[in-house]
Amino acid sequence: MIFKGRGTYLLALLLVFPMLGVGQNVITQHSPLLETFLMEDALRNGRATVHTGVRPSILPQSDMDNRNELLKSFVFRDSSALHNFSNGHFLDYKKKWFGVEIDPIIHSIARYGTASGFTTEQVGGLRGDVFLGKNFVGHFSIRGGAFKPVQHVADFMAANNVDPGQGSFTRQGQMNTFFDPSGYLSYSPSKHFNVQAGYDKIFIGNGYRSLFLSDNANQYAFLKLDTWVWRLRYVNIWANMKDIRPGAYRNKLATFHYLSLNIAKRFNIGLFESIVWQGADSSGARGFEMNYINPIIFYRPIEFSVNSPDNAVLGFDFRYRIGKNNHLYGQLVLDEFLSNEAFKGLTAGKDTTVQKGFWGNKQGFQVGIKGYNLFWIKNLYYQTEFNWVRPFTYTHVTVEQNYGHYNQPLAHPRGANFLESMTILRYRKSNWLIEAKFIYANYGLDTNAVSYGSNIYRSYLQRQGEYGNHMIQGLDTKLFSWQFRAEYILNAAWDLRLTGGFTSRVEQSALHRREELYFFFGISSDITRPFDDF
Repeated sequence: MIFKGRGTYLLALLLVFPMLGVGQNVITQHSPLLETFLMEDALRNGRATVHTGVRPSILPQSDMDNRNELLKSFVFRDSSALHNFSNGHFLDYKKKWFGVEIDPIIHSIARYGTASGFTTEQVGGLRGDVFLGKNFVGHFSIRGGAFKPVQHVADFMAANNVDPGQGSFTRQGQMNTFFDPSGYLSYSPSKHFNVQAGYDKIFIGNGYRSLFLSDNANQYAFLKLDTWVWRLRYVNIWANMKDIRPGAYRNKLATFHYLSLNIAKRFNIGLFESIVWQGADSSGARGFEMNYINPIIFYRPIEFSVNSPDNAVLGFDFRYRIGKNNHLYGQLVLDEFLSNEAFKGLTAGKDTTVQKGFWGNKQGFQVGIKGYNLFWIKNLYYQTEFNWVRPFTYTHVTVEQNYGHYNQPLAHPRGANFLESMTILRYRKSNWLIEAKFIYANYGLDTNAVSYGSNIYRSYLQRQGEYGNHMIQGLDTKLFSWQFRAEYILNAAWDLRLTGGFTSRVEQSALHRREELYFFFGISSDITRPFDDF
């Protein structure tokens, strides 16, 4: 059955929530700063394996107990009024077989920028979890509001007709309004198996970005099976996505497999594969491809066996724990790979007659390291990450089958034909959370009717040639972004915090230079990660 509109998904979920719900497993979703201290706490203290993260997350009871203890460390102890306000959820009702936790979404941010002038975000709503027994949980989030974005986000919205990281919006004069419901059901019949279904996002990876599947695009309908056996974790995902380009609004379907193996106490490797195909082709409605429903076989051999034109992406990742607090991680993604073409530059030597730069070398990689107690400073978290993706990766001859959803890439927000380096420092002292983030990116943009491989919403048939392609081809553009943010936690269960800081952003090429410094301040309990750091 194919539903139409997000409201239908939300209505269906709300009708089922009173009947379903988790007891011993609880979903965790928090802001990026709180996530550092909550979702990674089990890894920091050696209470969990090193499996790659897959969000939304279900924590076992042992990790939930530690998470709850950490939440209590944010509670005020100096007066009864502040103590009561900072302690627990807005609505928290639990019996042996039933429970509910509901918190308000409050988000009011004011900004002033040198290029954008005065801008603001005003968001409100509710989110919560409903529990039934030990096996069921229902999570929902209903948020909406009005906002005026900073300049580079406004430019993106004008070009793509979507709010980055979220989805559709309505222009109301200088302001934009939106309504953004999401939710899912989770069932855990045992500690070895979990099934989730709903309308939300999924993130697979250990990094700030993911080259496999990220939360960069809008929500989508999905079914996810998560199996834990021995040292293995196996995730199967089936998703219904959208191509919303003008004149091409239609369904697109996707399936994802991720197999994670802890081959040693400190070392984990993973294999990833995906297929994206259009819900309708020239012959009409195609629907779900039954050849892809088998959850245990690789898609690429199936593609060849059925002579399929669908878009396949393969990947490999690893995570290695160094000492007690540090994690080295990486991803390798292969959209297409021909070894004789990929290594031609090395084998050809000085032979100038050999054609190099084959367009079909569509690969990318990520490498990073993150950890805690940097320089032996307690609660100082760090992360440094490098992402590199060749031109035309994630693209397809048929744009409807690209690796995208709702006019945004499913992986990195830059699409392809880029390199990016980022460094993040976060520090907690009592109820204070402080973050400094620096991003450098170098990418090649299209300047004419020719595609240089950065925009995954252009067919690779629009390329300039079979050979002569290289990294950062097109308009060579550089981005420098610095951000400092300080937050004071008022209630960690709500994720309610005072926040303030500044962002400096400079983008320059031979044809343009855009720079802006803006300051922001406000109050927020919105767990949605900001998607303006591109």
